[in-house]
Amino acid sequence: MTGYDIAWKGLGDLEKAFVRAGVQADAAARENVRVAAMTLVRDAQNNFEGSHKKGQPHVGGSKPNIVTGNLRRSIMADSLRHTAMGGYTTSVGPTLKYGRRVELGLAPTGAYPYFGPAAAHLRTEMAAIATANWARFIKF
Repeated sequence: MTGYDIAWKGLGDLEKAFVRAGVQADAAARENVRVAAMTLVRDAQNNFEGSHKKGQPHVGGSKPNIVTGNLRRSIMADSLRHTAMGGYTTSVGPTLKYGRRVELGLAPTGAYPYFGPAAAHLRTEMAAIATANWARFIKF
């Protein structure tokens, strides 16, 4: 039996293409999470309307009022954490404990959701955010 020599041509280029695709996908995923977090923070903060002095009744509709501004300012995102190639996480929300009471109505004043509506709005925007980032970062 005769032996055969097989030479793979272009294998190095294929490997470089896979590495490049991985770097690009990772960058797109990072940007998706970053933009989503910032959008959620912005929208939740914008869901406050009207204001009144501390101890006074709620003014206006179903959104929370700005009383001291502390709750609104406390809505923020943590740093992005890289969990795997193409995997990033962060936490977004208010840092003040009474934010939950305002959102869910666990106080006598009733519920004034600000974060849930922002999250629902982000769900409708997320496909467009991801599409834009994939187009921006993925180059064939």
